[in-house]
Amino acid sequence: MEEYLGYREVCLSDEDMAAFYSGQLEDNFGCLTNEYLLLKNTNDELCDQVRWTGEQFVKVPFKQINSRFFGKVKPRNIQQQLALDMLYNQDITVKFLAGKFGTGKDYLMSSAAIDLVEKGKYNKIVWVRNNIEVKNSKPIGHLPGDYNDKLLPFAMPLADHLGGVDGLEIMMNQGKIELVHLGFIRGRDIRNSIIMCSEAENMTKEHIQLLLGRVGEGSSLWVNGDYKQVDGEVFVKNSGLIIAVNKLKGHPRFGYVKLLKTERSETAAMADLLD
Repeated sequence: MEEYLGYREVCLSDEDMAAFYSGQLEDNFGCLTNEYLLLKNTNDELCDQVRWTGEQFVKVPFKQINSRFFGKVKPRNIQQQLALDMLYNQDITVKFLAGKFGTGKDYLMSSAAIDLVEKGKYNKIVWVRNNIEVKNSKPIGHLPGDYNDKLLPFAMPLADHLGGVDGLEIMMNQGKIELVHLGFIRGRDIRNSIIMCSEAENMTKEHIQLLLGRVGEGSSLWVNGDYKQVDGEVFVKNSGLIIAVNKLKGHPRFGYVKLLKTERSETAAMADLLD
């Protein structure tokens, strides 16, 4: 089965391009609801990007974020542009990003989520992690401190985008960020919040179902992960990330984009050379 990317490319002649924009080309190119279409000309040059709503194609605007934490955040490639469009779409309440290390999954989600909280669109971010350590690394044993202290090492992807632990703690003290262990989330009714889950490659189908069941009135679920960086055999056999994308694609409340290019640094991109 062909991998679902959340977008597809189509090459159009000048005549077909004109027909597309005039509404005379009725073909939706097999797009599912909320799937993006990248329009290319016969020279394989990207001309435009649109999203299929289920009824029509709508243009994807260029979006940037102006944040007191992040400064000016601009998409660095077309997939990131699609991702930002999806993250800011209020009609999509379940948002998934996938991609390898350094493609911007946490960066884009954190930037957009904090921006939306700062603007009052949501009350807070509920940060959820399945606290799985990297495979073949030695456990460091019992972590000291209170509940938040124990969860802090697993919230560092968020802290990294808030200027460090101090920035994270400021947001937590303001009630704008809540750290939650996956094991304690059952029974919650989380309202007016972004439920954000990082490293979801280490979650089963049942874990994703559990998270979906916590989405209360005014909330949305944001999930990201890397299919490749799995840290347990159970997650290989029962990948909640893969199963959810394949089962939910085409649902009007679901959006997904797979990020392809490492943008962190040239050095980070060298990790691919070890495969």
